[in-house]
Amino acid sequence: MTLDAGALLNDRYRLLTELGRGGMAIVYRGRDELLQRDIAVKVVRKPQLTAQDRERLLHEARLAARLHPEARKFLHAVKGLEMPMHDGRAFHGMALSYATGPRGACHLKGDYYNVDLGNLVLEYMILPSERLSSEGKSEGVAKFQSLKDLFDSLTLCKFAPLTATQLCAMLNAITGWEYDAKELLAAGDRSINLKRAISNKLGLTREHDRLPRICSAALYEGSTAGVEPDLEKMLKGYYQFRGWDWETGRPTKAKLLELGLDQVAGEMYP
Repeated sequence: MTLDAGALLNDRYRLLTELGRGGMAIVYRGRDELLQRDIAVKVVRKPQLTAQDRERLLHEARLAARLHPEARKFLHAVKGLEMPMHDGRAFHGMALSYATGPRGACHLKGDYYNVDLGNLVLEYMILPSERLSSEGKSEGVAKFQSLKDLFDSLTLCKFAPLTATQLCAMLNAITGWEYDAKELLAAGDRSINLKRAISNKLGLTREHDRLPRICSAALYEGSTAGVEPDLEKMLKGYYQFRGWDWETGRPTKAKLLELGLDQVAGEMYP
């Protein structure tokens, strides 16, 4: 069962935004209208629950109730997906990629650390830069995400050492199309913006494009000691390049129309 944001359950629990979903249930950020407190609401999708299902859910609820309210400060996750191994303090481009990734902190949605380790993409002028700096990362991260999103569509390994020119040659040889590097990147942009629009419809806003503090605060030792990604600065540049609205976190109508996503634009801006 899927419920819209704003729905009131049992005349008490208000659903606000969707936090995540799995095979068994959907979890919403909610509000207990009676006690005036923020809560999480798990809505089961299965039409019939077994006794074992009920016991499992009750056990889970009891464990959750024992968590301290401040425990979320120690959650290593973005948009519900746990952080992978590549630390955003060591590669500031990865910090931005994690924060804006369509499914959260996933290195497969833009392994930008590879760029700052020397793997440039000349067709799009995605060039290596100082990995411990937040300067000049926004445009490169956005382009690299769009390029890597195409690897899913083309059923390619994200680590395949193929240039955009080679991808076009392969695609054109198989399909008879005449894609060039510019058109290829535009297809990746469409994919990213379509996913973003779907996420927006499900409740995602700019506030979800962030890193947990425990994964961004400067460390006291090691090669990144005293270094912290300037996520706000990178996000502003990223949003500007993407054509996303800073207040809402949505692709602008103009950007959607530019990408040929007319139906999406009509639904988001009726």
